[in-house]
Amino acid sequence: MVRTPAASVLRVLVALVGAAVLCFSGAAEARVLLTLDDFGAVGDGIANDTQAFVDAWTAACGSEEQAVLAVPVAKAYRIWPVQLAGPCKMKLNLLIAGTIVAPASPDEWAGRDPMKWLYIYGVDGLSVSGGGTIDGVGQEWWARSCKRKKTQPCNTRPPPRALHFEECRGVSVQGVTLQNGPQFHLSFTRCVDVKASFLRLVAPADSPNTDGIHLNDSSRVQITDNLISTGDDCVSMVGNCSDVRVRDISCGPGHGIRYYSCATPLYYSLNPAAARI
Repeated sequence: MVRTPAASVLRVLVALVGAAVLCFSGAAEARVLLTLDDFGAVGDGIANDTQAFVDAWTAACGSEEQAVLAVPVAKAYRIWPVQLAGPCKMKLNLLIAGTIVAPASPDEWAGRDPMKWLYIYGVDGLSVSGGGTIDGVGQEWWARSCKRKKTQPCNTRPPPRALHFEECRGVSVQGVTLQNGPQFHLSFTRCVDVKASFLRLVAPADSPNTDGIHLNDSSRVQITDNLISTGDDCVSMVGNCSDVRVRDISCGPGHGIRYYSCATPLYYSLNPAAARI
């Protein structure tokens, strides 16, 4: 069935609301519920809440009981580059109901890995949900990019990926918005059993290298029911990716689906009215 862009947008928005309701129900039933505020976060979009986020993650990941780590609704948490590592003792739900905001200036990455912002490594059974927003605040990165800035000095190095998973298994990301990523919005490297669904991935049409979803050496991946409107590929794949299924996504004005050196099988179906492949 061919869906119009408007129908696809409505479908994803309805799904986002539904996912948020389901997630809060799950949080209410959770045996351990932790919030960033419990660990001293301010949540005004200005203060540096990075240490509170790291401390909350450490507590949730080390919990002997299944935990929900919540980013509270109607608040914004400015987070500097972090590495959230596993393995965790139990499955973990990162419930993003509010907003996570990146530092605005690339200068804040001085002395840090310039390709990482929210970096999650070696975690199994992680669910990210909640109906909230991850804002990469990529405007200054784009302005300094050599693809946009034609005079020196310009930035030749790749900017950070917004939300990046590496060496993870059984990861689900659903029902959140990722916007204005400095580079890729959502990426997976050497991950297995991945679900990315009911997502809204958005950036201006002229923002360089802002792929919606990027896969590298990952397998058993389902990408379904997403609205992707970025400045580059809606979905891109490199390395030895296998058993990747892309279905029911609204894609545009990006470049559609691109894959290089991926193993078979690869399955995809998009909204033809909104996608270019």
